[in-house]
Amino acid sequence: MYRDFILTLSLYSHLIFLLIIMSKDQAKKHSMDISHVAAVELPLVVRNTDKAIAMLGGKDRIKRALDSQYKPQAIQPSSHSVDDKNLELRLRNDPFHHPIQASFNRREKILLKVSIPKSSLPSDYYENPHKYTIRDLIGRNSDSSGPSHKVEPVAIINKNYTFRAIADFQMSTKNNQTVQDFNKNMLNVRNYEDLEKYYKEKLEVKDDFKDLLNYENKVHNFIPPPHFSGIRFPFDFKYQKSPYTVTLKDTNGDVKVVMKSDSKKLFTNTVDYYGDSVPQYPLPEIIKNYDWLLKSDLSQEYADKKLFDCIQYLTMLFDVKPIWLRKLLIDATPENLKSAVKEALPYVSYCYKNGPWRFCNVKLGVNPKHDSSYWIYQSEYFRLQRLARADGRESGVRIVPNTIKISSDRTDIKLSEDLFFTGLKLPKAINYQIGDIMDADILRVVERAQQKDGSFFRETVDSQDGWVKKQVMETIRRIVRYKLRRLQKEEAIDSEKVEKIISTDYTEKDLADGHGKEEDDDDEDNEVIDNPDEEDDGGENDENDENEEAEVEVEEDEDANDTPIVNEETILHRIKEVDPQTANKINSLVGLIKQDSIDQA
Repeated sequence: MYRDFILTLSLYSHLIFLLIIMSKDQAKKHSMDISHVAAVELPLVVRNTDKAIAMLGGKDRIKRALDSQYKPQAIQPSSHSVDDKNLELRLRNDPFHHPIQASFNRREKILLKVSIPKSSLPSDYYENPHKYTIRDLIGRNSDSSGPSHKVEPVAIINKNYTFRAIADFQMSTKNNQTVQDFNKNMLNVRNYEDLEKYYKEKLEVKDDFKDLLNYENKVHNFIPPPHFSGIRFPFDFKYQKSPYTVTLKDTNGDVKVVMKSDSKKLFTNTVDYYGDSVPQYPLPEIIKNYDWLLKSDLSQEYADKKLFDCIQYLTMLFDVKPIWLRKLLIDATPENLKSAVKEALPYVSYCYKNGPWRFCNVKLGVNPKHDSSYWIYQSEYFRLQRLARADGRESGVRIVPNTIKISSDRTDIKLSEDLFFTGLKLPKAINYQIGDIMDADILRVVERAQQKDGSFFRETVDSQDGWVKKQVMETIRRIVRYKLRRLQKEEAIDSEKVEKIISTDYTEKDLADGHGKEEDDDDEDNEVIDNPDEEDDGGENDENDENEEAEVEVEEDEDANDTPIVNEETILHRIKEVDPQTANKINSLVGLIKQDSIDQA
């Protein structure tokens, strides 16, 4: 006696299966001249076949769906539309139930019949048949000395209905009186009089919107909508556990998700330019923590030791130069202390969030608004698209900035030349201190203004231009802006254009009257810009230095539309500024070409 099992395999895998379950000597060839059948895969365990068929609409509905596959029909406007080709799986007997829609495919599969001798079946097989796979049963039979199992193809399944879609949201209508009346008097009506009466009382009412009772906040027993969800198939969001969190249980057994490493609070002391005073000491929290660092043994505490060493090094830097841009501070700090700079700055400095020294960290107790000598530390911020990504290469040249030369005789503190504006190459920063700008044209403007009495310094500090007069500051801004654009586009800098910028009058009176206005004002450079580098009290929204790499705005004025004067002289001059030796070789080569042209003429 044999126990029969029915399997379905794809057309291309059935032969492999046969070779697996039978040895090479026993493998047989089978004719595929067999029946073609349809299959319906139900997402449930079928114990009552008649009930399963009824849930699909009955045999006639299944037959109509199979026959309709060969009839051309118009494309349905919705994926949930029902026609004769579709099968629906209804989970309960309710006309307002939302059935599961079937998907149809024509991928061919082989229906196999596997017969295994009953004598080789395990003793508990009939009690728990799902415990064993067909492969396990075939293996047990092969190990026994009884009759061999049999495998033969029964049919080819060429039409498949599968229910892979998710069930729609359901609404029970068992206690809905409106639905029950509709079912009784419309769908299951037994005489015409009941239908006519229901129609006149319920369906023919035209002015029900005038009834105020319909607007009360109560259960109105509406008929359910035909569909709730617009999604047929489940979407895998692929949620993954955050690598920065860990799950812990507290003393009460409650599960909490916490960060692996809590971000430290950065008590950054930020002040408004318009304030009357500046901080003389760090914040109380900083003082308390610094006292702890002084009293503690930091030999075994790597992070605290690094913070303490960084504080001492920054103290030295602020003694050399009282006002720094943070990006320059990080560049001046030894490599092993760079990661602690942001945390150490509140111990030795405060920062302005607006005004002429915005983006700057100022030594505690220093008020740049009280002394005009602090003009060299004023910062100017220029927005240019993808400036920091223009060229990933670094020159490697380190220099002593002008502001350090002026304030100290230290020559061992050197910074990357790529962080300063030289006018010859595109820098890696968009924020510069006026005293550190090395462009020859700007240095000439500053020197010329300082030689004239009353042409450089203001009597009182200004919220936009600081200690420097508007004419000088506006000239500096426009030269830097113009050259940055040209350097970014790799275009020649027109010396005549630069001279035009220098010679234009930008005084407040002339700008107000509209005279001498060389180009449109760019409010973005003159407005008070909140420091994007500023940390909040919790230090959680910590940003990179001045968010310079994230800037995407482009300042536009008439300079952008000027056609630069490109000729032999300007090209050679540009090359000479970068590489004089190559410029001389090209100049000699141009001379030879010109000489050949004259000889041929």
